[in-house]
Amino acid sequence: MFTPKRIDAPELLDEHDAPREDVQRSLRDLRRFNSIYGGAGVYRRLLRRMAQHHPASVLDVASGTADLLEQLPGSTFRVAVDFKIDHLLYLREGSRVRRVVADARRLPFLNSAFEIVTSTHFFHHLTPDENAVMLREALRVSRRGVIVNDTRRHYIPWLVVKLLAILHLVGRITRNDAPASILRGYTIEEARAIAANISATRVEVIRAWPFRFGLLLWK
Repeated sequence: MFTPKRIDAPELLDEHDAPREDVQRSLRDLRRFNSIYGGAGVYRRLLRRMAQHHPASVLDVASGTADLLEQLPGSTFRVAVDFKIDHLLYLREGSRVRRVVADARRLPFLNSAFEIVTSTHFFHHLTPDENAVMLREALRVSRRGVIVNDTRRHYIPWLVVKLLAILHLVGRITRNDAPASILRGYTIEEARAIAANISATRVEVIRAWPFRFGLLLWK
């Protein structure tokens, strides 16, 4: 009843010719969503669920501006991967996070190169088959496991971001992309079905506030 049909529509931020000012405003919006609307808290809680200690190394796939990695302790070796270099370069001054331009489905790293591999707000960009490829590749380069989190497809978060768009509290790209990303998202059941095709020693799919899910795969 409260779950709309999945609509896989492209997002403006993924385009290669978007105006620079619009792109930077959208990146600021995404950082604000993480810092104010719960994204960073969910990220840290899921990391603690997989490892009680500070992980020695974390690779974040489709990391955007690497803002979530920036919040981890400096003792953790951190690498951000994204296929758009302008996202990785945004506000990079003074950062100790290494940045690599790469495809999430073909990571340029050795097997077991990182203790944990994470990915946030990226799952909805891929089809179920593409997500299976991405998860297998993430497991390949991890030693402990993989953590994915994204917004659940539901009318309530869709209405919230539509309201933000109507009130012009976010930029032009975000006004299009935030509602579109909700409709491209997955339910917990759909995420669990995708994970069922992955060879992992343990799989856990959990609800995370607000209207998010966490998918954890132990190697």
